[in-house]
Amino acid sequence: MERITALILLLQATVTVVNTGSHSIWAFATFIHGQTQFPEFSVLVFVDDLQVLYYDHNIKKLLSRSGPNSTKGVEDIMLLGANIVIEDIYNYMKRPSHHVTLFANHTGGVHVHQKLAGCVLDNDKPSPVMMWDAYDGTEAMYFDVHNYTVNPIWSQLIRSTRAAEVFIMDLINIYQPICIQTLKYYLEKEKNIVLRKERPRVRLIQKTCRETGVVMVSCLATGFYPRHINLTMLRDDRPISDEELIFGEVLPNGDGTYQTRRTLSISSEKAREKHRYTCSVTHLALDNKLDINWEPGEDADVAVISSVVVVLVLVLVLIFAIPAFIVYKKRRRGI
Repeated sequence: MERITALILLLQATVTVVNTGSHSIWAFATFIHGQTQFPEFSVLVFVDDLQVLYYDHNIKKLLSRSGPNSTKGVEDIMLLGANIVIEDIYNYMKRPSHHVTLFANHTGGVHVHQKLAGCVLDNDKPSPVMMWDAYDGTEAMYFDVHNYTVNPIWSQLIRSTRAAEVFIMDLINIYQPICIQTLKYYLEKEKNIVLRKERPRVRLIQKTCRETGVVMVSCLATGFYPRHINLTMLRDDRPISDEELIFGEVLPNGDGTYQTRRTLSISSEKAREKHRYTCSVTHLALDNKLDINWEPGEDADVAVISSVVVVLVLVLVLIFAIPAFIVYKKRRRGI
């Protein structure tokens, strides 16, 4: 316990406080019961969507997935804290009595115990450490300092009042400071990646079915970072209900940014009513809300096409105007 106390004091003394919006750190641990080609135990650690650490029981070594740090001593302290947490998770998940009880109704085969643990820092305001457990793909238990829920399927996971109190104290005194300070460390170390802001490019795309006259209008936002974005569609300045919209997932682009879309189906009858539709986007990289309007009968890509035409015209002007200007100057000088 003295070693852990000293570690936490070192963490607090060496990590810079970063006020940068909402960020999180999550450890995904997997323990496999049974024979497979995969490591028995593995852990991946992410800060936001960036993987920073990896561990598996075959190599028995914590590997950094981020760049080198000029302050080697600080990095060693971070890795020591992460190792303590990973060792505790492994000892908990490998207990023979634990998985025998959980999978008592199964005969042989392969069974998977997964744990998700982490914390959030929202403008320097830390959340409590949160932990989820799942067995064979079914959520079994959730635990933080305020809430403790167990799936009735695994009632044997219910802790005694005393055991729950002891674990809550460990969360507060050990795991919470390690989690938050490690998150702060990687936010500072990887600030060029996780703290960057990329503005979304937004466009409305229209597609009409000739047979039915139904118009599909998609609001596409792409090229943004961080991944959280608020994208809504409105009809005459009123939000369109979720039941009318097709929601796209937030998907990664090849350059490390993200994209997502909302799609609305407009019947031919509805199209004749001449409503005004709006794609509205808010994002951390935008100073103000971004709105794009469209009415049935308009080209939903007019704004995008127009901007492309303007750019092409400017390029052509530069290509031809600059040489012409040079020739003109030479003639004036009699060259």
